[in-house]
Amino acid sequence: MKPGKAAAVAALAAAVMVVPTSFAATMDFDSVPLGTRYGGTAGHATNEVVLTEDGIEMSVVSFHLEGFTGFFEAEVGGRYRDFFPTTPLDINNISVRFDFANVNFEVDRVTVEFMEFGGAYNFAVNDQTIYELASLADIPANVTPDVTALVSDGLITLTGDVNAVRIGGQELAIDTIFAIPEPVTLILLSLAGAAVLGSRKN
Repeated sequence: MKPGKAAAVAALAAAVMVVPTSFAATMDFDSVPLGTRYGGTAGHATNEVVLTEDGIEMSVVSFHLEGFTGFFEAEVGGRYRDFFPTTPLDINNISVRFDFANVNFEVDRVTVEFMEFGGAYNFAVNDQTIYELASLADIPANVTPDVTALVSDGLITLTGDVNAVRIGGQELAIDTIFAIPEPVTLILLSLAGAAVLGSRKN
């Protein structure tokens, strides 16, 4: 490889490591009409897929708390819209599950924006233990054997082999979900994009 090209590839790799979400799959609810409801009040069944964006599938599932099972509703916009710069999903005694099987790359990292407004919360990764929590800040760092979790400033960051995420609560709102490729895949996607742009210029 010529020195100039090698330097360009190195710079490109560094850039995608700094700004990985440029190649992420994203669900942000902005394209969904305000007031759209999912769950029991909308006539949906448990485990029903109700929304697909960018390959991410969202289904509605039950919320659990000390023997109580809830399946009320999630609403686009909802009560907590003014707390977010973009359109959130208001979660009320229900959980939602995000499946990343169809995003066309191996997911290495997932981020979820959230705000808590009271009550209790559920959280699970890869359909393993459903944690019943007083706060999402209590998500264990080793949330599954293959995934670590970091919760800071209204953002959950999961790193590892993430296939699905389940989140729910009594008074909770979530916003943009990013599913991000592993670094090697990210670089290959970036190089492919650069090659396409280069071929168009020639």
